[in-house]
Amino acid sequence: MKRIAITSMLVVGLLGISSAAVQAAAPSNTASPDQSELDKAQSYGGTWFDLPGGYTGRPYVSELSVINNGVSTPVITGGTSTTETNVPANRIAVAISPTNLCKTGQTPEPGKCYSTPNRIGITIGYQMGQGQLGWDFNNPSISSTVNANTEFDMTINLNTVGKSLRWTWASGVPTYWNASNLGADNATIRVRLKPALMPLVVSGGQQVGCSQVPVQTCQYSASTHETLSASLTLSLDQTLDSVFTGALFSSSRSFMGSLMTQPGETPQMTYGIAAPKTWSDGTENKAEMSAVLTDAAILNFYGATPEVAATTDFQTNALNLARTDGGTQGAITWTRWTADAQGSDGWLITIPEITFATAAAGAQGVRAFGSSVSPALFKVKAKTSQKITTRRSGTKSVLTLKVTASACAKYSCRVVVSSIASKVGSSSKKLTTASVGRKSKSVLSTVSAKSAKGQRLSAMLQAKKAGKWVYVSSSVTTTK
Repeated sequence: MKRIAITSMLVVGLLGISSAAVQAAAPSNTASPDQSELDKAQSYGGTWFDLPGGYTGRPYVSELSVINNGVSTPVITGGTSTTETNVPANRIAVAISPTNLCKTGQTPEPGKCYSTPNRIGITIGYQMGQGQLGWDFNNPSISSTVNANTEFDMTINLNTVGKSLRWTWASGVPTYWNASNLGADNATIRVRLKPALMPLVVSGGQQVGCSQVPVQTCQYSASTHETLSASLTLSLDQTLDSVFTGALFSSSRSFMGSLMTQPGETPQMTYGIAAPKTWSDGTENKAEMSAVLTDAAILNFYGATPEVAATTDFQTNALNLARTDGGTQGAITWTRWTADAQGSDGWLITIPEITFATAAAGAQGVRAFGSSVSPALFKVKAKTSQKITTRRSGTKSVLTLKVTASACAKYSCRVVVSSIASKVGSSSKKLTTASVGRKSKSVLSTVSAKSAKGQRLSAMLQAKKAGKWVYVSSSVTTTK
């Protein structure tokens, strides 16, 4: 099982709510290094100065606009890697930072540092004093109007370093997402992102939080401040199944988010977030998690075509939500996205209204800091799991499907086998259909289909209800 650590220049975790809900203002020192500082040699960890070839190989913002009330105001047009190094005070600005980059002369070592960064943080903020980027848009001194309804429309040229992008995590509310030409020298991402409130805890004069991955019990039960912020984290390593290349995830009002995936016979995702239980004014914290899953990702992970994924049967059966930490959440929602309107053909899947529970005494990761908070952990997997085995017989692949499905005891069922064109596309071709012999809860079906070795196949069990074939279960396998 693979894990994703979700971090950036800012602690991950935001929620899009109205500006009237802003509570305790952040301390005055909520600032981080600006782009000019991140491009220089520094005494702390590796900066772009330490990248072989220097900062000219890092990602950069080629276009940036600020949208308020439907009016778009350009900030950066035709940007290059030197655009954000001499920014006037209070102007909207962006800082792009490397994570885990070795300093010059340091030997790369897994888990410590790498010759090229395995994560890249992108923070949208405003220029403060020399070398500083402010990132709390509640600050009344900035000249641009920014609130929770503002959209930052940003295009990032991934350049030589970022073209290996795998997944992205957004802190804020995404309204548009497009990843183009990934893996090529002209790879870009375009995102529209609304800033949102982020919890901040100041203890002993220091900004603190809970950053363990995977997420664990958090000792900080309440935030002390809130900031209105927006940021992204880009992952350039091989964590998470490659079918999620170009995927966008986000969390809200949280210190840390993590994701684990388990592909195969029973596809499963486990989301987790660590967050304070209450806001600084004592009100209950209600967080949110979302994912933009493209049609290609859903086909390759679940074996469901765009047409099937649009059905209620798939959405309720394939993405069954289970949670045992004691908190609550609202109903999961599916919102259709299209390339024309939101930049991607796929679905925005949202888990809203996430509340948190007090951790039991002695829970893992708890320090002596009053009451502590359990992380919200969501297991997302199919209600009906199936086991599938494959073998070859001449030019054909022979699939044996074993499923326990109550629907097949009541309705006629069939197995549909399709070939999947690629891991980055949403195209598939139906190869064969086989009827399940008799009505029974226990389904054992063997299907033969002509296919090449190494071909990715989708095996989907369907039941005939009211004259229509509907989704029961599915999985993806690779032929031998």
